[in-house]
Amino acid sequence: MPTNDTSERSTMIALRSSAACVALLLVVGCAKDSTFQEPLPEYAAIHWVNAVPDTGQQDMRIIDIPENAGLFDANYRGSNMFYQAVRSGTRTFRIFNSSTNPVIAQQVLLEGTLDLVADQGYTLIHSGFARSGSTPTHGALLLLDNPPVPAAGQVAVRAVHAGAGLGNVDVFIVRKPVNAATVDSLPDSPTASNIAFSAASTYIAAAVDDTAAALAQAMRVVFTATGTKTVLASIAAPAGQFGNATTEPIAGSRIAGSVLTAVLVPRPVAGSAAPANAADSLVSTVYLVDRRPPRGNAP
Repeated sequence: MPTNDTSERSTMIALRSSAACVALLLVVGCAKDSTFQEPLPEYAAIHWVNAVPDTGQQDMRIIDIPENAGLFDANYRGSNMFYQAVRSGTRTFRIFNSSTNPVIAQQVLLEGTLDLVADQGYTLIHSGFARSGSTPTHGALLLLDNPPVPAAGQVAVRAVHAGAGLGNVDVFIVRKPVNAATVDSLPDSPTASNIAFSAASTYIAAAVDDTAAALAQAMRVVFTATGTKTVLASIAAPAGQFGNATTEPIAGSRIAGSVLTAVLVPRPVAGSAAPANAADSLVSTVYLVDRRPPRGNAP
């Protein structure tokens, strides 16, 4: 019986033509990809601080896009001292309980949005009380960081009140022995006064610590109850480290051009999952670096 191969040959020609078109499209696509330049994303910068004194470890992170920005397994008073890059734009963040148990790790403590501008610095502090019925209740404090450029021979410091339950505070910037746990004499006038919970002072200029005297004394931001000299926290600022031809300087009270933020945090709540060893049982201060000193800074 004769075979009708006309349709078979036509089908094969069509398939070959189709394959050729696909190959051509792939070549054209590759050629386009080789010349396409993806625009670089714009970034802001952020500090994260866990200042909630009555709960355990936390994970803070951006969730609306794939993003490395976050603070993970953060104990109470945990923070990133130096800025972290975060994609600018309207970002959604969540704060979770941190745990190896998936059920606990999915528990959301807080969610919100951040409108982040490129090249701008921010500080996000999770503060207040997480326990039901406690006041003030926990929430996110977002600060816009606009650190100044200190004059020659100076640093600058900002004070932030994240000490839930402590009342309004005054701030003194003094120099006392490094091993001083308390301050027994303060100036009559505070450097900044009557700062309420969730509020911040302006950036305050101060002379850089003298290199020769730095071993015996150091700059410290002292928080007191407003109108008194009753010390709540007296923690020495980080001294920093000078740079040289191959090493960048590290910000601190000894390094001119440095800008710091001192965050007042309360004592942990007894019986909670917040760490409460001897050192942690006191009201304390968390320091952040808002501006690094210029390159090559040396004594």
